Amino acid sequence: MSRLPLLLLALLPFAVSAASPDKTCDDARTQLDINECAAHEAEAADTELNAVYRQVMQQLQGQPVAIEKLRAAQRLWIPLRDADIAARYPVGKDEDPRVLYGSMYPMLYSAAKAELTRQRTQWLRATFIDRVEGDL
Repeated sequence: MSRLPLLLLALLPFAVSAASPDKTCDDARTQLDINECAAHEAEAADTELNAVYRQVMQQLQGQPVAIEKLRAAQRLWIPLRDADIAARYPVGKDEDPRVLYGSMYPMLYSAAKAELTRQRTQWLRATFIDRVEGDL
């Protein structure tokens, strides 16, 4: 018998947890688990932002100036988001964030990133998608 089915069966729990981060979050017991959960939430927020951004860019087809301006705004927003998080949780050049904020620093950083990313997604939707659909 081939070992491949056994290997796939052994990896199934990891595939399920990666595919359903909410389940992993429900089961989070350690700080490491909670940090990973927060990282998954930040990734999910980023994925949603990218999908909405692509949708907006599609709506703006045929409007090269609007596309250029939105691209420029998005390129500026990303470093602004990161600077806002750095201002919320400041870490000096020679400082260790885990010393300053403890083992929950990755969770704090990821949660802030997810929050700001969701706000940006909401703004893009309200400004470009909902407004356009509501105007029709």
